[in-house]
Formats: sequence, C-alpha cells, structure tokens
Amino acid sequence: MKILVVNSNTTRAVTDTIAAEAQLAASPGTEIVAVTAPFGPAAIQGRTDAVIAAHATLEAIIRHPGPVDAAVIACFSDPGLMAARDAAGFPVVGIAEASMLTACMLGARFAVVTVAPGTVRPIHELAAAYGLAQRLASVRALDVGVLESHADREGTVRGLKGLIERAASEDRADVAILGGAVTAGMARQLSAGSPIPVLDGVACAVRQAELLAGLGRKARS
Repeated sequence: MKILVVNSNTTRAVTDTIAAEAQLAASPGTEIVAVTAPFGPAAIQGRTDAVIAAHATLEAIIRHPGPVDAAVIACFSDPGLMAARDAAGFPVVGIAEASMLTACMLGARFAVVTVAPGTVRPIHELAAAYGLAQRLASVRALDVGVLESHADREGTVRGLKGLIERAASEDRADVAILGGAVTAGMARQLSAGSPIPVLDGVACAVRQAELLAGLGRKARS
C-alpha cells in the first residue's frame, strides 16, 4: 500500500518530521510518500493561511504523479479536504478529522492542544463543522507559533505537557489531541505520565487512511 502525505505548508523541515512519524505509524508494507505544498505560507497559523494552503494542498494531491492508495492532509486545518475528496479517486483523510473521530472512541470529551493562538477559534469552528462541538472540551494554545515550536521541540513538549494537564484537570477532557502536524512525534514523549491519552493527528490519519484503502472505500465529502 502507498499513502501520499501532504504537508500543507512550504517548510521542508516540517515535511521531514511528518514523513518520519507517518512511516513509524504505518503498518508493515505501507510506503509513505511525503510531499511539501508547492506554494503558500511557510506556516499555517490562521484562516488566511488555511485558505491559501487549501489550494496548494489540492494541487499537490491531484497532480501527484503515479498511483497511490490514499492521501493524508498533514495540517490541522484540514485545508482542501472536501475538495480533494471530490477530485481524488482514492480516500483522503485530514489529520484533524481523523484525530477528533479517534478521540471520540476513547472518551466522552476531547481537548486540542496546539502551538499557534490564531488557530484556536478555527479549531472550534472545524469541530463544529464535523458535528463534534459537544465533544470538544477545550482548545488551548502555546504562544509560540509553528516554526518556533518546530525549532525548539523540547521546549514545545514541556509547554504542551502543561496544557494537557490543565485540559484534564480544569476542562475535564478525557483525551488530548496534538493540534498540528508540527507536533508529529511528540505524543510518545507526552504520553508518559499524562493523566489522559494523547493522540498524534498524523498517526491517526495514516492508520485511518490504511483502513479506508484496505476496505476499498473512497471517503465522500
């Protein structure tokens, strides 16, 4: 099985991080093909960035040479997800939708912890669009930004650990989701000692893409 993973921003170092985590999450025999958005913002930190990234993500998916069995949009805005589902001849999975749906199978309410304050309201809106507003306990964000968090991964892990603890104790969340592809791989560190399960969106999306491809089903918008 071959899964195309699209980093919706143009920062290749983030693509490398995403690719490594996607391959770790994939089942034996699954090949991950990771690509970077052909144009757009270096980091997606608000609505304007997400709109531009949606176009770039769609281009990356529909113009990718060679056959794939499924695609993953590795950006927590899920930019271009519905359009990509219409255009592609294979399942397309967004990391936000995948992780939120997975969280709903692990607990009654989930929290999203992220790195960019400008994404807090859009994440609430996205959960509502997916019919999950009542399951969303909270969205908490560090005040650092995407590229800064990628440059200081250890500092980001420490900051997210505090947000997860507050989401569990103050917001009564049963599950925490790492809200951003830039946090790929951090769930393994954060799960140790966490009061609640911690989900990595890239890992959730890869596994769900494998499931849909294996069932021979195309996700519908």
